[in-house]
Amino acid sequence: MSGIFRQLLGWPGWRAPPAQWQINMLEVWARYWLLFVFGVGLLLYFPYLGLRPLRFEEGRRALQVLEMLDGGAWWHLKFIGTPYINKPPFTPWLMAAVAGSRGVLDEVSVRLPGVIAALAGALSAGAAALVLAPRDRTVAALTAGLAFLCSVQILLKARIGETDVTATALCGMALALWLHGRARRRFGLALWLGITALLACAAMTKGPIPIMFSALPMIVLPLLERKPRDAVAAVVVIVLAHLPMLAWVWSNRLDAGAAHWVNEMRLGGEIGGDNQLSRLLHLSDLPLAVLYQLPFLPAAVALAVARVDLPRERRWVVDALLLAAVPMSVLTTILPIGRTRYSMPATWPLAVMAGLWISMNWRRLYFAHFIIGAGLTIAVVVQLVQIVVTDGRTSGQRQLRADVEAFSVVMKSLPPGPMPVVWDRDHMNENILVYGHRKMFELRRDELDCQVASGYLVAGASDIAVMEASPNWVKVEPLSDWGALYRRVQETPTRDCKPRFAPA
Repeated sequence: MSGIFRQLLGWPGWRAPPAQWQINMLEVWARYWLLFVFGVGLLLYFPYLGLRPLRFEEGRRALQVLEMLDGGAWWHLKFIGTPYINKPPFTPWLMAAVAGSRGVLDEVSVRLPGVIAALAGALSAGAAALVLAPRDRTVAALTAGLAFLCSVQILLKARIGETDVTATALCGMALALWLHGRARRRFGLALWLGITALLACAAMTKGPIPIMFSALPMIVLPLLERKPRDAVAAVVVIVLAHLPMLAWVWSNRLDAGAAHWVNEMRLGGEIGGDNQLSRLLHLSDLPLAVLYQLPFLPAAVALAVARVDLPRERRWVVDALLLAAVPMSVLTTILPIGRTRYSMPATWPLAVMAGLWISMNWRRLYFAHFIIGAGLTIAVVVQLVQIVVTDGRTSGQRQLRADVEAFSVVMKSLPPGPMPVVWDRDHMNENILVYGHRKMFELRRDELDCQVASGYLVAGASDIAVMEASPNWVKVEPLSDWGALYRRVQETPTRDCKPRFAPA
């Protein structure tokens, strides 16, 4: 095995020069790097954005947006009438803004903020590389932008209406401003305010953990350089950036205890699990987190290896990007409740590192061109599989589309107003409920005889037996195999009580 590895390292192709046509082509691309990166982002992420029905946590976000647009729950988030405190509200705010501008809350409105964030993250990575590169800056900008767009982790997550890509892009843009100030040796008030605003939005997207990716170089690097004033300024900015999120947490304190926030901050083990070291350290997620940083990761690693050959005044750039990428990636992957996707903010500094290394070697190494070509090829293949082969075209997705459209037709035929839902949370499919296109609220099993404004309710399959045993409701029609629509029996007496989560 060692002999094969030695032969692989000694392969002359690693040091082969590129062909002249490759150099000329990359020069043309780099000349228009902004348009090129923007165009690649459009082609990779925007086609058929609304083709696939809602999945994963998209329905949960969309139902929060419905509560915002119809009930004004902008600060105290609600999910089918119940308080929702698992995530701060910035991502639902973005979705609500898109839905408001488009006039409809659908799959595109839910997913567009993440796609725009991916594009913004790529352009900011390119802008940072443009400032930091010692030469061939447009090549660095082009490659950094492509490296972010073509990262496997971004490819798999950007077209899903979740928080990860948005938080990654916001932290990357904040780090880009800080790197710009370092490179120019000038931090004005406007720059610090911009960094504060971006980090505050990131904290309001996914909490404080993603911010630490960008915060580490801002604090640690000045300390290593014996510039405590710069470190203190960074600490103040980071603390200020957390104030909106802390205000949100404080205002929701009555809806959650300390155990909830410990779990959300990833400070404790799995609920119900043991505390053995093998249980707490998710070592199996670390290789996958590394794999998700491909295909431009080798270029970033090459820059880290070449750091010792750089002029001393240029090494801080590599140090800052490594501090932003490595420590938190390891910690968020292997610590309690760690997951591979929590390392996503490392994608941005690694993309900038890839752009810098390629800009230093593209004229003399074919391998630099190979990485770009391989990255674009992998990105195209991944998106072709996702968009052309799977999105909305598998038998399961076609059946789900038929189910939600039938549910939408049923809901449109009923009188307007909030709809009660009786569905055990462990079995609930929130994505289906969104297609009712109206506010919904949870009706508990012991509230079936309470007075509700609606004469109908939706029950999930897990609660059909409960509904059949209730004399207050009668089944009107089944809703595929996931639930049924019920109508109140008018002659049945009701208690003088109001369901806990019914709208005011």
